[in-house]
Amino acid sequence: MLFATAGQGWVFLWMAAAGALIAAWYALLAALRRLLRAGFWLSLAADIAFGVGAAALFCGALVAADYGRVRLYSALSAALGFALFAGAFYAPGRRAAQALAGAARHILVIIRDFRWIKVIFR
Repeated sequence: MLFATAGQGWVFLWMAAAGALIAAWYALLAALRRLLRAGFWLSLAADIAFGVGAAALFCGALVAADYGRVRLYSALSAALGFALFAGAFYAPGRRAAQALAGAARHILVIIRDFRWIKVIFR
């Protein structure tokens, strides 16, 4: 039980890296699809390749990190890795991340101006 708890950080990092690799695989296939001006059949082949590749990356990372055991935090960390890569490298994701950061900054400025915050952190 101790190893299962102590090793969770490494599992989280492995799965976050796997999620980022899945996002990179998607970006590569999307770039190829745009470059080749893919029609129906080439788009279908790219979608199938993405599904197979994503499943292979996810399952490979699960086996390498946690002996193939699927847990919620490992799936969520893969989703986080995908979202971080997509937010950093995709233009729509980057704009959404910047909008969320601006909203969070605005909320923090509003909270900073509360009197009780000023009293506590004087």
